Amino acid sequence: MSEWDSGSIQKLYEYQSRRLQLRRQRVAALRAQISRREEQIAVATQLRDELKDRARLQDLQPTESTEEKQQLVTKRRRKCQRAETALRSDRLILAKVLCSVVGLRLVETDVFAGMDERARLFGLPWPGKDYWTKYPADYINACVGHCIHVFSVLSHYFHLNLPFHIFKRGSCLLIRPNWRQVEEGEATLSIEDNQPRFIVGLAMLFYDIAFMCHRQGVRVPVEQVTDAVENMRLAVLALDEPENEAVVRLPFTLDIYAVVQEVMRMYNLETETALQQIHDVLRQLHLCDDTVDTIDFDDDENWAII
Repeated sequence: MSEWDSGSIQKLYEYQSRRLQLRRQRVAALRAQISRREEQIAVATQLRDELKDRARLQDLQPTESTEEKQQLVTKRRRKCQRAETALRSDRLILAKVLCSVVGLRLVETDVFAGMDERARLFGLPWPGKDYWTKYPADYINACVGHCIHVFSVLSHYFHLNLPFHIFKRGSCLLIRPNWRQVEEGEATLSIEDNQPRFIVGLAMLFYDIAFMCHRQGVRVPVEQVTDAVENMRLAVLALDEPENEAVVRLPFTLDIYAVVQEVMRMYNLETETALQQIHDVLRQLHLCDDTVDTIDFDDDENWAII
């Protein structure tokens, strides 16, 4: 008798059907929880804006004494702090649910202790610095696409105004500076389209993720800027650490060209031709001075990065 008779196949089908039904129920529950948390964030955001408006109006009204004014300021600050704490807590819950759905493990378990396990999104390991040239283009595009998907949701939860704007045109993912409308100035986030534009586009994506980390109080050194999935994990974990809020007030000093250099090192692009192509893309995106036409590639000081 064959090992897989009709009875065994029927049992296996019923078992897989039950598993599928349970997973659908779990997804539905997670979606409902996300909807509730988004409503709470909207309410808290509205409350915060109302408190700020009241604060501005009260500042215009004369108070009877300096002591009363100080008490009002202290009271408003406490209300704002409570609203910010509620927002931070809800964002943490939403971010944790998102990480659970996409398979991004926030805390290492004992099972993986001692293993060189790279961060994963949707089951795909994020490539290390030395592996970007070894993977096929389809794999790199899939990893970058998953990273953009998760990052876009996180930046929506965090209500961030990012330095660079990711958008879609047809089936192409593109990125451009967010501080100006430049129709011809855009870079691609698909490796097969144009390598110099992909190098710059990838650097802009990494820069955005580092900025998100900075806004959560996490400093990303330039040597770690290409480890995008790990940086997003650190940004989520930082939501549970209120002491990081003081770091947010510090200026964001990461240089976009330093990020471009890190991406170029991943692809071993050190020729003068490659540097010229990268410079042309940066100039079209208004990320370097248009007057720098003849440059000495051995001297980084000639790169006038804005």
